[in-house]
Amino acid sequence: MTDSAATTASIYDAIVIGAGHNGLAAATVLARHGHSVLVLEKNNYVGGMGGTREILKGCRNEVGASCLFPLSAEVKAYFDFEALGVELIPLPIMAVNLCGGAKGRPLIFYKNPLKLAFNIFSQFGFSGMLGFIRLMAFCKYPADMLHRFTARKVPLSLQQIIDQAPDAHKRAQLELAFTGSAMDIIDKFLPDKIKHKELRANMAFAAVQATYKGPYTEGSGMCLIYTLAQEGSGGLMQRVKGGMGKLSEALVAELERLGAEVRLKQQVKRIVVEDGQAVGVELKTGELIRAAKVISNLDKPATFAGLMSDSPLEPVYQQRLDRVEHHGAFVHMLFKLKALPDYVQSLDYLNRVEGAKFGGAMVLEPEQLQQCYEACLRGELPEQVPLAFQMPTVMDASLAPAGAHIASAYGFYFPCDAPKEQRGKLRDQMAERIIAHISEYYPNFAELITDKAIFSSDHFASMHGATQGDWTHGSLHPEYMMADRCMVAGSAHKTPVGNLFLCGSSCHPGPGVTFLPGYSCAHEVMCS
Repeated sequence: MTDSAATTASIYDAIVIGAGHNGLAAATVLARHGHSVLVLEKNNYVGGMGGTREILKGCRNEVGASCLFPLSAEVKAYFDFEALGVELIPLPIMAVNLCGGAKGRPLIFYKNPLKLAFNIFSQFGFSGMLGFIRLMAFCKYPADMLHRFTARKVPLSLQQIIDQAPDAHKRAQLELAFTGSAMDIIDKFLPDKIKHKELRANMAFAAVQATYKGPYTEGSGMCLIYTLAQEGSGGLMQRVKGGMGKLSEALVAELERLGAEVRLKQQVKRIVVEDGQAVGVELKTGELIRAAKVISNLDKPATFAGLMSDSPLEPVYQQRLDRVEHHGAFVHMLFKLKALPDYVQSLDYLNRVEGAKFGGAMVLEPEQLQQCYEACLRGELPEQVPLAFQMPTVMDASLAPAGAHIASAYGFYFPCDAPKEQRGKLRDQMAERIIAHISEYYPNFAELITDKAIFSSDHFASMHGATQGDWTHGSLHPEYMMADRCMVAGSAHKTPVGNLFLCGSSCHPGPGVTFLPGYSCAHEVMCS
């Protein structure tokens, strides 16, 4: 891995733009098949929004993904990260999700399914446990149809999937799942707003983290299905020791072993197109590098409006790009703490449960979540910020200096479309509300903070090249999923420009540290 711009070859089999995890996955597949590959990364670190680096002094921080969810069986076997030196940390408690302040009932997601079921039963009774089981069962069929964990899949459209349903019952199930709201689904199985309050809130929050919708907004049901989709491991989360960036760093080492190149601090200025074919790239330094194939790990607007502004697309393709929404409606915070905080007195028993401080979510009731979304549309901050929260040093002390801890929080429904001159002030106000919400459950949290960093979608846009800071590379709305996430019919990764491919989260199956878009893209490249 080098920082220099020295040219070692006049032409490569493939150039990959962006050393995010999908770009590195695509490069690794090609290199293992004997292709000469060059990866170009504008930053001085790899992994992109799945990377790890020092933000707070002496710490390894993740600005982006923080947990490894199940990988496709094919992808897991192919990359075999543990053989590449990556250490995975199991989580006996994957999350403690909280709602309703100090008097709320915690939803504890144990790794052990029997413990999980018992927790739901003890907190929400038999109807809550049965409703949760029935909800998961309902989601399985439409989730399977999304093929979130199927490698090398050219997807159908959601409408084609509905039309091909085997019977009227299945068709109605798919229509509800793909076009209805999250609450249309949740209300079927957890209807009691008092008995099922916290369960309803948690399922509603699961549905809106990767969309720009409220849980009562049509189309939010599809994101609930997407979030609850499971691979064979049952949806179990794990931590990567040393941070998520270790996965990408392992692929860099593998690429270098295979003779491929990964160059850091090399910003691509444009993709060079001749006679409708991508033939290489020009760097910001002016250097021209040619390749038989060019693969972009960036999202579609960053690729076509940014790197190909001098090669406009045909109107039909440009219109397809323009209709996709990009909204980074969040504020991400990192904290350095001088000690672990304690749960509020009413939740004191959790202080003595191993792993219960690792993290989870602090959510609001569905009606409040909808109000947060509608406030966001008006350019206003939510009164109370729903958030995902984590203290990864609970499971991995190597991420901070001895005696210190780190924490992170994603606060949702930041008004990212407010005028730019207002967003800095709104970001800082949002940060105060995030800390206030955390303090409802950890009253001594604020006094333990020794350092912090605040990132809005504007930072994600500048750091990672994500359009409007959108880490999903196109919101998980029904009209942008499956075949509608693809540019060329019959392909998941080709573009209208010859020899130019996309390998990032803007492709099917979408966001998450799955390595699937990159892995599948490389196979398309080799078949083209």
